[in-house]
Amino acid sequence: MRMQVKFLNGLNTIGGNVVSFTQGKTRLVMDFGVNFAPSETPTGDLLANGTLPDLPDLFTDVSSEYETTIFVSHLHLDHMGALKYLTKPIDVYMSQASADLYYVLTKLGIESAPYANIKVIDFEKPTSFGDFEVTFFETDHDARGAAAIRIRNGEHTVVHSGDVRLDGPHPERVNHWADVLRDENIDLLLLEGTEFSFDEANDIAHERYTEMSLQQNFAQILQSSEQLVVINPYERNIDRLVALQATVQANGREMRWDHQFATILLAVGMTDVKEIDWETVLAQPGHYVIQNHFNQLHDLDQFNGDYVYLHMNGEPLGEYDPRFAELSDYLTNNDVLFCSLGVSGHATPDDLVALAQHISAKKTVTWHSFKPEKEAKALREVGLNVYLPTKGETLNY
Repeated sequence: MRMQVKFLNGLNTIGGNVVSFTQGKTRLVMDFGVNFAPSETPTGDLLANGTLPDLPDLFTDVSSEYETTIFVSHLHLDHMGALKYLTKPIDVYMSQASADLYYVLTKLGIESAPYANIKVIDFEKPTSFGDFEVTFFETDHDARGAAAIRIRNGEHTVVHSGDVRLDGPHPERVNHWADVLRDENIDLLLLEGTEFSFDEANDIAHERYTEMSLQQNFAQILQSSEQLVVINPYERNIDRLVALQATVQANGREMRWDHQFATILLAVGMTDVKEIDWETVLAQPGHYVIQNHFNQLHDLDQFNGDYVYLHMNGEPLGEYDPRFAELSDYLTNNDVLFCSLGVSGHATPDDLVALAQHISAKKTVTWHSFKPEKEAKALREVGLNVYLPTKGETLNY
């Protein structure tokens, strides 16, 4: 019996990449995200326009012959955002750290997927699903608990890289799973290519920031400014939030979080977490750093533009989101400089090529990129066999 690998989404986009593996009556789906999808859009429309993967039996009352299991490599929306649209109970596997964060987000009402039966899969513990064996490997991305995933059917091996970087705090995690897989004669590597999406001119013009350099630059701003400092980070990047508070304290200021962020940080074991008390902050603004979520943007009205605003990969994430223009207009109208202090969670083009060379799969698919053909060209130039599938295409093994 053959394994079918079907590419359902994310071939020409950053995120929303979904692939299914079927053999017999067993179907594995990974990941399960969406790109930007306005909350008011009906599920049927999201299926019709391709925002949701072409798996109607999971989103409607259509029946299916398959026993389906979903796997989530990490807890970013573009890798798990479709869970809330499920219409029937489905087992959803993720790492322990991802499951812990998902529980908190659900408790806060940030996530709600009543049909997602969350289960934990331990790192490097092969687990059987029908004729398949699935193994999670801990990796480095800007989300705690992120994984690369190996899928075996007894004869062939496929690897889903997930989102990955090699200049983050834990490159040893990536090097470990790459070394393991190098020795396994991988049939197919599904490799993200986010950083190939951008023009070379822009790559040259902008310095490559890391989590470490972000903290250094943040410290410099704290030291050079006497104003209130406002930060807009992403609540799912737990390790960065912990580091931000440490940097704030090391520079003689106090950190204050909104209720949502404070609840998350306390739930994951962080201590000395304090919520915003506006009266206290207003009395001595230059002593504080406050975290501000877009939904509470107008809380900043009371400072009359007298603050420094640092966007740190929080929402709205980019210009594709209409709220980004609203944020920019608000800051402009209040004479506040918009300062981007973000860090990519994705490997550089050179690192991606080196990673693919190291694993040296029989065939590599480039996706999770606006320009997968650009990554494909770079991989071919170093002698790798690259395949660019079309949406809905199936490979048989």
